[in-house]
Amino acid sequence: MKLFIIFTVAISSFLNADYLMHPKTDALVKELVDIHGFEKKYVEEVLSNAEKKQKIIDSISKPAEFTWTWDRYKKLFIEKKRISNGKKFIEKNIKTLERAEKEFGVPKEIITSIIGVETRYGKIQGSYRVIDSLLTLGFDYPRRADFFRKELINFFLLTRENNLDILSIKGSYAGAMGYGQFISSSYRAYAIDYDNSGGADLFNSVDDAIGSVANYLYIHGWKREGKIIYPSYPNNVRKVFKPGNNLSKFIPLTFEEEGKVINFIGDDNFIAITKYNISHFYAMAVYYLSEELKK
Repeated sequence: MKLFIIFTVAISSFLNADYLMHPKTDALVKELVDIHGFEKKYVEEVLSNAEKKQKIIDSISKPAEFTWTWDRYKKLFIEKKRISNGKKFIEKNIKTLERAEKEFGVPKEIITSIIGVETRYGKIQGSYRVIDSLLTLGFDYPRRADFFRKELINFFLLTRENNLDILSIKGSYAGAMGYGQFISSSYRAYAIDYDNSGGADLFNSVDDAIGSVANYLYIHGWKREGKIIYPSYPNNVRKVFKPGNNLSKFIPLTFEEEGKVINFIGDDNFIAITKYNISHFYAMAVYYLSEELKK
């Protein structure tokens, strides 16, 4: 029995071996050292402490945005507690939200809704070590390996630039972090220091989170005082695209809600939300929640 236990532990250790032995490791180490100036010893130490997590691969293979019905998805995000806490979040952070709305043109309810959908207003920021997520997906998830390998490089750079402990940062199974669940490249490109503390901290600073979400949407095409959806597609198409209308993009949308087929036209601001998350369910949930927060 004792020998069996030792054998089982040995097999378990092998299956969870560090990423130093992975076939893709040498190329990664070379890039981080030769191009980005990391010390080889540091990179190898990080990789030796990272673990492959099958649960991460299982989770990303069946995301709620693409496997659930709209009714189920809507029920999760448009519920009393999230609405109530959203109104409290607005009340508590009204000055920062109004400043961001004035500066970027993004309504306070939209900013709040994104943070509410992503992390329940910062309460649930993720339980996976980001290094585990990005190595697992960048090395052992062929479908999107190139994307996550790039995010892994960005994560190394992000932690160095912000003096963060690369082995302790936690996020979603896809490596998204902080109040607004920014992936590493988005954190580096769009996160802003909105509380003037000397750096953008999306883990602990609500002000930075608010400003960064607004900045992200603004850069991705949010139009001040623009619409998010037009109802009644396709009957409304001619009205929306009448001569002289400057609308440049739209998405025709058809959802089944409570047994009925509903139709919409997603405007530029709807598309801006899909730049945050490509799921149309996600963008509609953000819109619906924002409407509830206005009441």
